[in-house]
Amino acid sequence: MKMKKIVAIVMALSLMLALVSCGDKETATNDNEKMTITWLGYPNNQSAEEGTDAELLLEEKFGVEIKPIFYANQNYNDKKTMLLASGDIPDLIYELDPSHVAADADQGFLAKVDYKTIAKYAPTVYGILKEEAPQAFMYSYADGDNYGVPNISFFNEGGRVGWWRLDWLKNVGIDKVPETIDEMYDALYKFTHNDPDGNGKNDTYGMSGDIVNWHTTFSEVFGAYGVIPFNWMEQDGKVVYGGFADGITDAIDTLAKWYSEGLIHPDFKSDNVFGNGKERFTSGSVGYINQHGGYMEPGEPWGLGLTTVEINPKAEIACAKFVKGPEGHSGTQCWGLPCHIISFGAHLEDDETKLIKILEIFEGTINDSEFLHKVKMGDEGVNWEYIDKEAKFKGGFNWLEPYNDSAQRSKYCIDSTFAAPTFFVPTTPSRAEYDAHVGTGQENWNIENDRVGNGHADIFSKPDVLPSAAKYFENLRTQQINIMVRAIQGEITSAEYIEQFKALWEKNGGLKLQEEADNMGDTMNKVIKKVTSY
Repeated sequence: MKMKKIVAIVMALSLMLALVSCGDKETATNDNEKMTITWLGYPNNQSAEEGTDAELLLEEKFGVEIKPIFYANQNYNDKKTMLLASGDIPDLIYELDPSHVAADADQGFLAKVDYKTIAKYAPTVYGILKEEAPQAFMYSYADGDNYGVPNISFFNEGGRVGWWRLDWLKNVGIDKVPETIDEMYDALYKFTHNDPDGNGKNDTYGMSGDIVNWHTTFSEVFGAYGVIPFNWMEQDGKVVYGGFADGITDAIDTLAKWYSEGLIHPDFKSDNVFGNGKERFTSGSVGYINQHGGYMEPGEPWGLGLTTVEINPKAEIACAKFVKGPEGHSGTQCWGLPCHIISFGAHLEDDETKLIKILEIFEGTINDSEFLHKVKMGDEGVNWEYIDKEAKFKGGFNWLEPYNDSAQRSKYCIDSTFAAPTFFVPTTPSRAEYDAHVGTGQENWNIENDRVGNGHADIFSKPDVLPSAAKYFENLRTQQINIMVRAIQGEITSAEYIEQFKALWEKNGGLKLQEEADNMGDTMNKVIKKVTSY
């Protein structure tokens, strides 16, 4: 009997040990599992698939599993909103506008993130923001809390220049690129009426206009009168909306005169500077296009210069000047340094370990120049090569096949952009990294064209930072543009534009926006003070 009891006890102990052993193995397995991060990144790589080299580099270095979600820029916010509403909330959520942050935070989709946490686990990222644009934290600010890591873009601190058909200027007897609003008028008039392409037909116009993209709408003309019409400005020490600012009626009167004389393409109100508006220029319908400095990329098949010359072999194009108005104003709307926001799913408020890991990924990518290069651009000799090894990027570089095709680069998530975020490097590197990757030719071009001095941003960086912007602003801006188009087409006067827009403004939330704009300066100062305290 005793022996049976002993055997039973031994068996029981053996079973318990086995269970404990199995439990230990189970725990060890769970402990060794890689953390999975769902990554809704910058929407510019819709053709990419999971498993790119850039993704694998991050996974290997940081010991995680990344599940990327690739969306196109077009309708990105709608797609993102549907995804969040479904309950399938990613860990990392790239937000394009502060109004989107406010809306998603209000719906409970986003995690609050303390400035101190960002500063502790991503000190280089935080330091870049503090040094370059602490006001960027207004983009991630909503209802008294911070909802992510804001971003910056060195591309966005300058005005965007237009392009002229230089051969047309020569053909109509003009020997220089226009530098004033009057010289611009003279050139546009002759482009419309003096047969600049020499085909004996009355089939050309001076310019078109981009109404589809409000931020490029006749921006250089408004700039010549000291106005950014769809942004908050400071005039005479007061915050004023650009749609009512001094100079707005003078600019509209100028455009109305140009339109009445046929200088502006009759279909300008449907033009998109990135689509059919560009095609009007490349095909030879118009001789000037605005805001297209980014479309003069040597070697790119989509470059404005190559496309224009391909269609018109004798064509020459020249970079525009920021034309000066009667009182010496010039420039175009620009976004300023702040751009976009990296937010996090609300569930990360209860998963600090994952939040910290994502911040560490940001930090470990940005502060390691060699690793940053590999994630951004791939490998020298495989994906790209220097033109001059000694000069490095100052001497330029070439993409190697098949990566010399921008579509292929997008597919593999590689990019030469060090001035702005990319999918797997969602935080912008330092200015030093950016400067090191700007070729000497591009550097000189930026200086020659005084881009930084002629970029005019909203005084809050974007009008969307106002608390009620998501509710009122987009509708008001759309109504403003509709009334402005009627004034340019001569259906109403510029004074009637002010009268009609003011009535809509007061009826549809504009007074609330003005009240918030008057108070926003104090809020921004408080945010900056807190940000810079860490």
